[in-house]
Amino acid sequence: MDIGLRGKRALVLGSSAGMGNGVARALASEGADIILTARRSDILKQEARLISETFGTRVHWFACDLAKEGELDDLINFSQEKFGGIDIQFNNCGGPPRLLPSEAEDSIWREWFEIIVLAAIKATTAALPGMKTAGWGRILSMTSSNIYMAATANVLSTSLRLALVGWSKALANEVAKDGITVNCLVPGRVETERVREGDISRARRAGVTPEEIKKKMIEEAPMGRDGRVEEMANVALLLCSHQSSYITGSVIRGDGGRIPLNL
Repeated sequence: MDIGLRGKRALVLGSSAGMGNGVARALASEGADIILTARRSDILKQEARLISETFGTRVHWFACDLAKEGELDDLINFSQEKFGGIDIQFNNCGGPPRLLPSEAEDSIWREWFEIIVLAAIKATTAALPGMKTAGWGRILSMTSSNIYMAATANVLSTSLRLALVGWSKALANEVAKDGITVNCLVPGRVETERVREGDISRARRAGVTPEEIKKKMIEEAPMGRDGRVEEMANVALLLCSHQSSYITGSVIRGDGGRIPLNL
């Protein structure tokens, strides 16, 4: 099936590894041209070459630290210079430090609001004029299962990713008639470095080993296993496809049934 992505131009934030990288590879496999971005230029350069050689699409890379003033502006300018516009905006970033509400200082809140929320808003806002002119666009933001199950020991992720959901819904309503969809993607427990770090953090607080935490989490999962990056990337691919044209303003879960029912 042709899902309508050949020749589309995608800016994939946080795409050197993990789920961002999986999404970039999935988009490239369907013929989309990609701009990879993250902090480490050595990994980005390697990934750009590998993805381009594997799938035969245009792949550029630009090292960008979302926490540093001006670097996101430089990325946006680079994207316009290379592609002349963005058709698919995938908002994603590394996870914040795992803190209790009482442990999060004002400076940490400000820093991670810039990274999680404002960076997504700014990159998307820059892409919107071209999408409106084309009458087509896909905006997809990675969130977290914490938006459903407030994580006491991960208050930054819980709070700021909920803000991203609210903004996405409001934007979806604004641009729906322009042929642009805006959605959020919620992963369950997916085998990534971030999840492994979470096991270590939970183990430290509980006084057990990371292996014990992982075993318990898997035993509690309906499918009895963690998800794979490729599985989440396939959900993202669907939401970026031509066939998803009537899905907007939604929060889509790829959680293996882990998250309780929310109506």
